[in-house]
Amino acid sequence: MKQLFCLSAIAAVCCAFLFCGNASTAGDALAGSANDGLDTVRPTGMIAYIRNDQEIRLIDSNGLNDRQIWTHANAKGQMGIYDLAWKPDGRELAFSSGHEAAHSLYAADIYCIRPDGTGLRKITNAPDHKAFAKYKQGSVSITFRNMQYSFDRAQSSYGVFIVSIAGAKEPQQITLPPGATKTVVFKEVADFGNVAQPIVATWGNYRWFMPGTDVIAGKSTKAPDFTISGDGIQYFGAYRPMWKNDGSEISYRDGLCLVKRIPANPQTGVHHYQPLFGESYPAGSCVWDWGPTAATKNQVLYSENESEDGSAFYITKEGGNHDPAARQTLFSDLKYQIANDVRWLPDGSGFVYSSTSISTEDGSHLSNLFLYNIRTRQTKQLTNLKGVYARKFCISPSGQWIVYEQCKKTNVAEDYMLDIQNLTDVDLWMIRTDGTGEKLLVKNGLGPSWSR
Repeated sequence: MKQLFCLSAIAAVCCAFLFCGNASTAGDALAGSANDGLDTVRPTGMIAYIRNDQEIRLIDSNGLNDRQIWTHANAKGQMGIYDLAWKPDGRELAFSSGHEAAHSLYAADIYCIRPDGTGLRKITNAPDHKAFAKYKQGSVSITFRNMQYSFDRAQSSYGVFIVSIAGAKEPQQITLPPGATKTVVFKEVADFGNVAQPIVATWGNYRWFMPGTDVIAGKSTKAPDFTISGDGIQYFGAYRPMWKNDGSEISYRDGLCLVKRIPANPQTGVHHYQPLFGESYPAGSCVWDWGPTAATKNQVLYSENESEDGSAFYITKEGGNHDPAARQTLFSDLKYQIANDVRWLPDGSGFVYSSTSISTEDGSHLSNLFLYNIRTRQTKQLTNLKGVYARKFCISPSGQWIVYEQCKKTNVAEDYMLDIQNLTDVDLWMIRTDGTGEKLLVKNGLGPSWSR
């Protein structure tokens, strides 16, 4: 697992070095103001959740008024919707979705919509595909080379790839066996300004990418040759959006748990990259949360799993290095364990987390909710589930209730890479933060988020 984290980190650093740039004035003008109309938007106080990986729904905390607010024909399966997160003021809902995976650098991107399902906007790798036609067009030729040895068993050995450049009207499929070379021409590519528009090749869930070239409207551009080798990066995308307390930024992770941050109103046509942590990066930080109060807004609660004592939660400043002395509590006495979820209490006095353990009675997996008090350093188990599993959850704005996924089946080995796929029989349950009053909220629901 450590090798997976290192591979992701190296790739992300390459992105940071190669993709930074400034969008053109024309591109900024086309993007408009991301806050247009938000002044009149009111928070709903409702719980948003995902159904069947393909639709976002809202429901009252009493289980009434259940309704769909967004879906997309391409949002399904591994290209579906992954996670939801309400903006702290309740005026927008951020979510991760792979419905534009064929047109984006990422396998899944972060988007925002208003509580009524309008105002969709793309946050990572903006603009969205529908906006490409608003830009002036150029053409780009790219020579792809498959440098994988034919006798190696790697993803690039299969030889069939979907390739594209950011801004291209449509991707193309090419057959490129190991050792082969092929030149592809993209005739309608949006010019995002004086920036390198990245090029990507995909095979299943694996992606290879490079910074690409500056597309020039009305002209034909020859991009640098694109070399495909090795296994690529699995689930290279943006998952699990988390808002900063003031709504100015969104943090997210890729499929290998490298956590990044992006302005809530980013420039279009630019690949934004900024890590949430410093150079001493925590391993296994698949779950984290930004501080919920004015006093904690620059603090990050996160998981780490390389300590000899086991896997634990820590608190540090955003942009800070991992500090073993900042440990709060262990969630497992084993190394390299992955927590299911973690969230601050709204008043910052502690946090709730979900983790999986192994029963000492029969060796089965157990997954429950726990409440940790920062002042007393005491942990209280909130659920005592057997045969079902607690996974992702959200906490009510009052701090009195938790809505959580209760799953009849879980894939412990794979869940850290892709949060909600490959799960069956998942319902949303409610329980008080004192561990009482457990009740069913809605059947067939995933990834809850509670609006203020």
